[in-house]
Formats: sequence, structure tokens, C-alpha cells
Amino acid sequence: MAYPNNPSSPTDLLSALPAKFEQARKSGQLYFFPSEARDVYSQGRRFNLRLCPALQDKQKAKSDALEAVKAENGKSGSPERKRARTEETVDKQNTEEPFKPPYVEELYVGCLEGLEGEEGMSILLISVDVQIQYSLLPEHILLCPPSYQHQSLPPTPPQLALAYNILQAALRHPTRPRKLLGFYNGGEGAGASQKWRHLQFVEVPGGRAPVEEWCQSVQFSRPDQAILLPDVPYLHIIHPLPPHASVPYPPTAETNEQLVDLLAPATMKMFDLAFDALRNGGADRDGGWNLLITLDHLHLIPRSLPSFPLPSPHPPLELNSLGYAGMMLVKSQEEQDTLTKATDDHGGLMHVLQRCGVPREWGEKAKEVEGIQQGSHELDLGL
Repeated sequence: MAYPNNPSSPTDLLSALPAKFEQARKSGQLYFFPSEARDVYSQGRRFNLRLCPALQDKQKAKSDALEAVKAENGKSGSPERKRARTEETVDKQNTEEPFKPPYVEELYVGCLEGLEGEEGMSILLISVDVQIQYSLLPEHILLCPPSYQHQSLPPTPPQLALAYNILQAALRHPTRPRKLLGFYNGGEGAGASQKWRHLQFVEVPGGRAPVEEWCQSVQFSRPDQAILLPDVPYLHIIHPLPPHASVPYPPTAETNEQLVDLLAPATMKMFDLAFDALRNGGADRDGGWNLLITLDHLHLIPRSLPSFPLPSPHPPLELNSLGYAGMMLVKSQEEQDTLTKATDDHGGLMHVLQRCGVPREWGEKAKEVEGIQQGSHELDLGL
């Protein structure tokens, strides 16, 4: 199948998303695993814990989902039954590039035109795993280029601008406004499910990710500088974005150009600070990193471990960008209780983020050096 080449607006694509999600579910090409989420408070900070028992046995959950889809299609007489997947006819998304055979048409929503001369980006449904396509949150989507770009590299400023436009389109949608969170797992050690580049978006439970509360009182002395998130024990870098109400929507060529010009130095400053911190700490730079995108801030979190060790017999708790947004996933109530007991004496759930991140002190040292260098530069210029 040819690469998608029919660009739409972010608003139109989000409008089509509910029907696309249901079509993919009924076809058997997308597995939706029910889950329950609730807020918990740890050391005064809100976290959102999602419990999904189906993840204890994905293979059984997959079979149950297929049987439910076949029964549903049989009762409704839906034409989708002709396409519905069975255990013997499994379509798998290409694990190297999303638009090379085998291309799963049901997972394709649409595409956006590229900015600054870059190729466009396409929206796919759900988080694509190597063996199974499954979704824990309805309408979980990916934004990815049609050609191969490695996930360990940061998204480009034009790609981040498209991501920001999706967030704006969701909030300002004419019939179904909602708040999305964008995130990017930089490298396998940070929770990447595929090696090809993919930004991800989920609707924020309750309308606000916990991390947005963690930084709501942060003061920025300058709108063009990255700082460390206060009062957390790990390195968490944030950069402010303009008040989203002041950003025109729908975007124009001019406003997109302005957005790219803003995101380019913001991203560079965040990664420069992260690399300086890692160099000062003598750390290997291959631990990966997580990037969070909201309408108010960019967040960058360097990683040291891909998962948090739990006492035997529990496997480690996997942690990707959503963990650093304050949203964690557990497979059973027992695992949740074990997680709580394992962290209660170490600062609560924030200890999970500390253990899988890098020391905050490395970032403080890097900011100290940055301040000295800026002071010297101003003296050299006679300021």
C-alpha cells in the first residue's frame, strides 16, 4: 500500500477518531483491555494509578477480546465480520516502519502536512507492540513519519509543532473539547515500544495530568530558559510555552513558523542542560529520556533504569513517560500493594521516579556552571 498522502487538519482527524477506534476494535485489529484508574496521594502529591488485570496474561486477554468481537459482530450482522481478525489470520504492524507491509489499514486515522519542508506525519491508533496491538485508554494515538526515523533521536521542532497543534485542536474542538497529553519515549531504556519514531497522545484522566499540578506554582524568571522542576529528587527539566489561549487557532503558515522558531531553541536548551548534567555526573548517555508535551510546558527527564525493581516474585514495574507525568500502570491489586509497601519508607511513589531517573544534584551543578558562564559572557560584552 502506498504511503498516506491525503493531509487533513488536526481537528478533522480528531473528529474521525472515535469512529476509527470503534472500527479498529470491531475488526479485531485493535485490542482494548478494560482498566480502572484512581488517584492516590503520596507525600502530598497526586498520582494516578491504573489497574489492568488483563496484562497479567496478554495471550488470554487477546483470545477473550477476539471471542467478544466475533460474538458482537455475529449478533449485529456487521460487515466488519468479514475483516475481523482470528488467531489464524493475524495482521501485525511492521516493526521497522509503520507504513511498509504488513500495513494494518484499520489502525490508520489520517495524516498531517509536514512543516518547514519536512515530510508529513500520520496518526495511527493505539500503542503498537511487537506482537500485539492493544489499548488501555480509548483513542490512544501515535503520530509518526512514514519513513524510518530512529526513536532514540529527539523529535524535530516541526514535528513538535505538529504535536502542539494536536493538543490545541483537542482543547478547542467544536463538539468534543478535551485535554490531551503528548509524550515521547526516547530509546528502549525509556519505554519505547518500537524503534521507529512515534509521539504518543492520550486523554488525561480527570482533565489534568498530575505533573501539571506539580509545576503549577513554578516561576520562570525568563520565558526562554529551561529550569529544574523544584522539590523533586530526580532531574526533571521544564521549559515554559506561551499561554495557549494567546496562540491563534487554527494555525496558519505564519503561526506555525513562529511555533517552530520557539520550539527549536527550547528543545536545544533542555537537551544541552540534560547532557551537561549527565557529563558532570559521569553517567552514560545511553539510559534514554522521556519527553512530555503539554500546552503549558515541555518536560525532559533523563533516565537511568527502564523499570523499578519490586520484591520477588513480582517482575519490575515498567516505567515510560507517563510515569513521569504521574500516571503509573499496575497489573493487579497485589502488585499495587507491593509497590506501596516498597516505597512507603523511601518517600512514596516519587521514589520510583527517583530510582529510574538521574540525581537532581547533577542538574543543579550544570545550572550553576551555566550561570557562571552566562555571567562571564555578560562581563565580556560589558553588560
